[in-house]
Order: sequence, then C-alpha cells, then structure tokens
Amino acid sequence: MLETVRCVLRPPVPGDLPDVQSLYRSEKVRAHLGGPRPPEEVERAFDEMLKNPGPSWVIRQRRHDAFIGMISLDPHHDGEATEISFQILPEFWGEGFGTEAVRTVIRHAFDEKGLDRLLAETQAANTASRRLLTRLGMEEAGRVMRFGAEQIIYSLEKKDFI
Repeated sequence: MLETVRCVLRPPVPGDLPDVQSLYRSEKVRAHLGGPRPPEEVERAFDEMLKNPGPSWVIRQRRHDAFIGMISLDPHHDGEATEISFQILPEFWGEGFGTEAVRTVIRHAFDEKGLDRLLAETQAANTASRRLLTRLGMEEAGRVMRFGAEQIIYSLEKKDFI
C-alpha cells in the first residue's frame, strides 16, 4: 500500500470491480485511450490484476474512501523501459489527486523497485495528462503513431526526479 496526503493506493480487491468498470466505461476517461471497454473485457483484465496485483493500484480518497482511479507500472509497448499509466475519474480532474498519485508511484518505482528510468505515453491530444507529466519533471522523448493517433512518449530519469 502507498499513501499520499489525500489518497491511499492499494492493490485491487474483488470488491473494486464495479468501480473499475465505471472507470473503463467512462467516455471522458477513455476519450484518449481507445474508447470505453466492454464489461467482459474489463472483467478479464481485472481478474489479471487480482492475480498479479504488484504493478497496479486502486486510488481511493483517504477521507471518504471514494474511488478516484487506477495507476500501474507495466512494461512499455516498445519494451525499452517501465511505463507508468493512470486513469482518473472526471469528478477528480483538476483537484491534484492524479499528481499526488503519480508522484508517489514514481517515487516508489525509483526508491523501492530500483528503477532508473520511467516512461509514460499519452495521446498528443490529451493536454491534461501531458501537463501532469511535465509538472512531475517528465520530458518528451519521442512521438509515435499508435492506436490510430499521435502518441507522445515522456521519459524521466531517477537522477532528475525531485
């Protein structure tokens, strides 16, 4: 379990499935992620998360236990590094919860997992995620066409993380 001032990040448990389904069904959340995913696909992915919870966390608000979103560390598509990925429900956008959670998982990746570098990939059109990544010190490392849209790959070295 990881904690921030306002959030608790913990591995998913079976009771989180309805919240995770709402995240993956949200048109707004999934606008830059290929669109909403069908319930059966989410269930299969969630079962995998339960079997291998290490790299995935549910983000909950500390005060009310409200579900905020998900964050994970996974191999990047290109296989060159570990990627940090996150999805936050729209009602928590612009409140700093994403920044808190991402910062905490970056710190965990560098200090506890011993990683020296992290990547993040987001659609060029996803300006909010791009701002968050830049705010945390990630720099643009390249652009690719993937998933039918231009993606920006961000990179952060441990030595550059404050």
